[in-house]
Amino acid sequence: MSKKQKQHQQIVPGNSLAINVVGTETMDLAHALKAWKRKVKSANILNRVKDKQEYIKPSVTNRQQKTKAAYIQRIKSANE
Repeated sequence: MSKKQKQHQQIVPGNSLAINVVGTETMDLAHALKAWKRKVKSANILNRVKDKQEYIKPSVTNRQQKTKAAYIQRIKSANE
């Protein structure tokens, strides 16, 4: 099976938060679980699920982004 075919099998249609692990019959469960955890971590699925748990107003997110940017700017200016 080629790499493109494996990637196509990993896509779960209709669910953006789903991860599909494609393996062989000889692959043990521990290896498949490690692969699944790696994919979940790299896709930031847990962060997206946490963000969807509660609604945050756009004004609050904008304010958080501005304070974060100001903080980063202060750190950069202090290092220079």
